[in-house]
Amino acid sequence: MIKQGVILASGLGSRLNSEGRNEPKPLMPVGGMALIERVITLMQSVGIEKVVVVVGYRGDQIKEYIAKNNIQGVVFAENTEYNKKNGISLLRARDCLDDAPFILSMSDHIFSNDFFADFLKKAESELAGKYDVVLSVDRNIEGVFDLDDATKVVTENGEITTIGKELSSYDAVDTGLFLCKTSVFPKLQEIYDAKGDVSISDVMGMEAREGKFACAEMTGHLWQDVDTPSMKNEAEERLVDNFLDKDPSFAFFSNRFFAKSAKEAVLKCFEKEHFDWNMLGTVVFIASLLLTAVALFAGVPQLSVATLLLVTFVFYLGKIRNNVRTVPLKSENFIFSWRFSFILAVLPVVLGTCDTLWVALPLVVAMFGISLSPALLQRLELPQIPESIASTWLSPSLFWIVYTVCVLILPEWLAGFVPFCYFLFSPFSGEKRA
Repeated sequence: MIKQGVILASGLGSRLNSEGRNEPKPLMPVGGMALIERVITLMQSVGIEKVVVVVGYRGDQIKEYIAKNNIQGVVFAENTEYNKKNGISLLRARDCLDDAPFILSMSDHIFSNDFFADFLKKAESELAGKYDVVLSVDRNIEGVFDLDDATKVVTENGEITTIGKELSSYDAVDTGLFLCKTSVFPKLQEIYDAKGDVSISDVMGMEAREGKFACAEMTGHLWQDVDTPSMKNEAEERLVDNFLDKDPSFAFFSNRFFAKSAKEAVLKCFEKEHFDWNMLGTVVFIASLLLTAVALFAGVPQLSVATLLLVTFVFYLGKIRNNVRTVPLKSENFIFSWRFSFILAVLPVVLGTCDTLWVALPLVVAMFGISLSPALLQRLELPQIPESIASTWLSPSLFWIVYTVCVLILPEWLAGFVPFCYFLFSPFSGEKRA
């Protein structure tokens, strides 16, 4: 099993810096995460225990970010010649590695959450044979966002025979993820000693000529280079679309309805690179509180339909946000969670149940109790709800439709039991019953 990895994060990022940014490219937030954090966490998700990050240009900012965010398992190598080709950065990682194979990634690429695991399944068996390097390649050439800047490859019978950015004829593109043996380092050093500079493509070309360069086809998996703000926007949209396309529950009509609007909203939030998601929870809580107060004091429980619509919309926004990230955001305070806002939203209807607090209050207390103590449902040993049902027929989106109809047509003494029953038998915020 591969236990070590290298991320190259020393470059100038000149195309991005021309846009006036005050931080190095690896710290660009894409999909709510800095590029460097995204790659580190993807490596760690497949069992990489040591991640060597090679820094150069504005390296102190990258180190500070990793320390501030308490990202463990990272060691740093320095490349003072960051104005030269990227092979020097890889060479500088040598002293931080043992003699075992390592995974190599660029810091300015995004990948789908399943990319690294699927790549290693294909690549490790190839490396066990005659090959020194395995490169992940994509044959969907038309789908590459910036083809002019992509590194092209020519493949034959599972091997890469030619690699370079200027190739006029090619059948695949380099996605920026490699699995390498440490035998690449003497070749890097040889070229560097002769020319005073070396690129990764230089040494990979040498591997190709020796017949030691294999490819692992990753066509259909999401990846993209991120060099400019326009590429960032494209990457974020692709990350969102990739999640929505791969989650079968979003084919369900009510989920699809909410997902469409939530997608646009989350992309707008991503445009604000350091958007405060916790502030959004606070705003939703305050809005829910105000709407509920108006509904209660004005005696218009039907207004809770609008409150629940807001809460449901934010649920899907949060679901997209967390799945676009490689690591979900930490659990929020219950008071500002969507579960609390859900109870707040339906409160005007539940309190009107049977027109007496002797029935309504126990329902409210039970809803809060179940939400605060998810383990209670486990102790009751109720049958597990299949995920296919929970994510569709028990989805918040469908419940909002059902709730709206019930509030409009059912008598008040009965309508309050509807949210209680849903709350009792539905999974919330991705929590599953044992």
